[in-house]
Amino acid sequence: MDDEVSAGVTLARALVNQAWSSPMSYEPLWKARRLLENLLKVEQDHLLVLTCLGAVLCDLHLRTEAQAVLEQAARLGSTDRNTYFNLFVAMLGNATQQEARAALEQGVHLERDASSWEAYFDPHAQ
Repeated sequence: MDDEVSAGVTLARALVNQAWSSPMSYEPLWKARRLLENLLKVEQDHLLVLTCLGAVLCDLHLRTEAQAVLEQAARLGSTDRNTYFNLFVAMLGNATQQEARAALEQGVHLERDASSWEAYFDPHAQ
């Protein structure tokens, strides 16, 4: 992973952590979104950045946008388990339960990339 992407993803993750430690503020999530979108301007098909952006968009409740980004990562051949978990989260409310579960099942035998993360998911709120 090149240094710019690595630093950007690390900073985005810190912003996500900041948002979850202070749940009344969405501003760190919006900053993380802008940061990751800027990284995609340099390399639009970067699987790690797409997966992380999908998680952030889910956390911002922008599930339609998240689904499009995560479907792109899946089409490009992501082998990151978090891509498919995040796609599952994004699809809830946008697709049938069967379609969402199918996305989840695509990643069940994959390993998580240590640099990416899962979107927030509360099974009781769905």
